[in-house]
Amino acid sequence: MHDSFRDEYLNSLELRRAFSAPPLTLGKWPTPLECINHPSLGRVLVKRDDLAGFGGESRSGVKARKLEGLFMHMQSNGLNTLRMPLGNITNLGPALMAEAGKLGIDVHLDLVNDPPLPKTTRQDIHSAYTDIAKLHGPSYISAAIRLWSSLLHDRLKSKRSICVPPSPAHPSAIIGMARGYLEMAQCAKEKFGGLPGAIYLASASGTSVAGLALGEALGRAAGDPPVRIIAVQVVPEPLRLWLPILFTWTQRYLRPARIPFPKCEVVAWPKHTIYGRFTKAHETICARVETDFGLIIDPIYGAKAWDVMEHSALNGQISSSRPPLFWHCGFTPTWRALAEELRV
Repeated sequence: MHDSFRDEYLNSLELRRAFSAPPLTLGKWPTPLECINHPSLGRVLVKRDDLAGFGGESRSGVKARKLEGLFMHMQSNGLNTLRMPLGNITNLGPALMAEAGKLGIDVHLDLVNDPPLPKTTRQDIHSAYTDIAKLHGPSYISAAIRLWSSLLHDRLKSKRSICVPPSPAHPSAIIGMARGYLEMAQCAKEKFGGLPGAIYLASASGTSVAGLALGEALGRAAGDPPVRIIAVQVVPEPLRLWLPILFTWTQRYLRPARIPFPKCEVVAWPKHTIYGRFTKAHETICARVETDFGLIIDPIYGAKAWDVMEHSALNGQISSSRPPLFWHCGFTPTWRALAEELRV
């Protein structure tokens, strides 16, 4: 990040320290910012985090951004054990284990049956780390109890560990994603002469959208025009209730730096909020987007965000002067193999 750009957005020593480059680089940054011509939306910007070269088939850029932040936090605080739940739809597990191993971080995963799948299928999905994790039921509450019990045991044994919600959801990971927003803003100004009017992305844990909202809040405080951050909810849990908790947690994490309270919009359509499930219509969107624009998205996340973006254009909810941006978070490479079990 250029010094002049950093000074523009990060106007305190505490913020500059928090947003400094992580000692570990997991992705190829900056990822491309492209422009396509959509028949209904006109110009659409696409942030290609799927080209960051991380995760399953090297297509999971947002995970790299978040893990860079979390690993930096762990190294700075002498934490050497990570405990986290993990669902069945993931391209994070093997890459997480590999990178953590390089840093001497001991990872313990609690494998939650979400979305529900047959045991043999789950064993295949998690085969790379079933030696250090067990397959459990679908309850994240039970997973939280198990993890906090393990965390308490670590404390009694003076073991330096951290327990985080899925994704991972932690302020350091949110800051890692906010770096991505500032990266995009710099590129959009240089390449296209201004910022997008709205950003659309699929959201399950809320970490990625919280990071974009934090970056947008910093940009707005520095004089940038507001950018709508639109989270397309792909889980049944109420993202509107969880996001303020993430925002408040991050504000406390950044103290004594003072930041404006981030804000975003949540779109929760029933056809999109059955986690891990998708319909033939979602698959059709994937095929059309690949044919028309050369973008490979999946029906679990990407197709749902794309669907909301297109409907926003039809309903006149997208600015005609500033193009929308589709944040290509990555790709779930196993979706075709699981299609018959995941299709609604």
